[in-house]
Amino acid sequence: MSDVRRRLSYLLLCTSGGVIFQVAYIRFVFLEPTYQALGLSGPEYGDIMSVFGAVAAVMYFAGGWFADRFAPRALVATALTITGLADLALIAVPGYATALLAHVVMAFAGMALYWPALVRAIGSFGSSAQQGRLFGFLEAIRGVTSTVISGIAALLIGTALAPATGVRALIGTYGVLCLVLAGLIWLALRGPADGIASGERSALSVRDLAAAARNKYTWLLGGSIMLMYCFYTTLGYFSPLLQHEFGVTAAMIGVLGVVRSYVFQFVAGPLGGFCVDKVTRSTPRFLRLAFVAAAVCVVVLLFLPRESGLKWVAVALMFALSLVVFASRGVYWASMTEARIPEHQRGGVIGLASGLAYLPDAFLPGLVARWIGDPGTGTAAQGGYGILFGVLAGAAVLGIALTTLTLRVQRHEPDAGPQPRPAAVR
Repeated sequence: MSDVRRRLSYLLLCTSGGVIFQVAYIRFVFLEPTYQALGLSGPEYGDIMSVFGAVAAVMYFAGGWFADRFAPRALVATALTITGLADLALIAVPGYATALLAHVVMAFAGMALYWPALVRAIGSFGSSAQQGRLFGFLEAIRGVTSTVISGIAALLIGTALAPATGVRALIGTYGVLCLVLAGLIWLALRGPADGIASGERSALSVRDLAAAARNKYTWLLGGSIMLMYCFYTTLGYFSPLLQHEFGVTAAMIGVLGVVRSYVFQFVAGPLGGFCVDKVTRSTPRFLRLAFVAAAVCVVVLLFLPRESGLKWVAVALMFALSLVVFASRGVYWASMTEARIPEHQRGGVIGLASGLAYLPDAFLPGLVARWIGDPGTGTAAQGGYGILFGVLAGAAVLGIALTTLTLRVQRHEPDAGPQPRPAAVR
């Protein structure tokens, strides 16, 4: 593969990472306009997102099987094509049945086909000494792509007479981009990324998972990540709070959503890594501080009077929480290496811990949608944001306890402690 073709292939792969998941997670920026555009109520959309999260968690384990048997080029192009068609189906035939089926299909394409193949393809572009840069630029390009497209969309949707119409146009744009990128990657990607790996197994066996279930770090580290992920998966539901209870305009909500979801993605991650390396010198210790900061943010939001004069205080608290969440997201898998889990057990521990870590996606969206209700369809709130912030405060307290316990366990193991960490890839 020529150097120009190699760079183009790498750029296309990274760009695809900033496009393929956007419709599935569009609620992080455009929550209400999205479920209105799809002809759904807030609780219905929440239920669909919970189904998506549950299917995605299962597909994580299936991904290794596909990655072991098919070339990354074929898997990436196929996943992009399937996702693009699902995106277009959402706007062609809106409604509950279409939205549910499309999100199940997107979970399969994204988690089972695309993500393991992308990781393998990106890794094939350099030696072991270059992996940090390869995956670091992957995350940066994904963040920039998402920020640019969603930023332009936020300005257009915020000023449109019918925001739902703007969201439908955005979903269609993402669908077309997926199809175009599928074709370009199929034509451009060659070399090691076009072959099936030999001698390297990704799929997890029942024996691997059974051994992982007996490893204490599966539950300590996976549980800690799960509790922090509760904050991440509910960030999108802060938009209705700001709009309906603090009086932030619809146009500003879109801009704030882009900053919260994408700008922090490539700003806070490196900051978290720097803090772990230079300040705390321990990922569990950093996560414990992050849980303390997150608890402070949600407790203040819980008791903050719902007045328009305090809207920028609420925005500042949301941004502070986003900074904490994305800084943690950039480093929390480094705990696996710090624990010095034996290499032959690491795949099983990461696999089972991942299923635990991303479990909130399978139930929190549906619950939160019912807690806060949907004013547009007259669905009454069932506890409102008081329950949400109370649950998040409880998650923070449990997170502090788990990270403290992890530190104590590590202190009693002579082989535990920090060591060089691989780049996080998710």
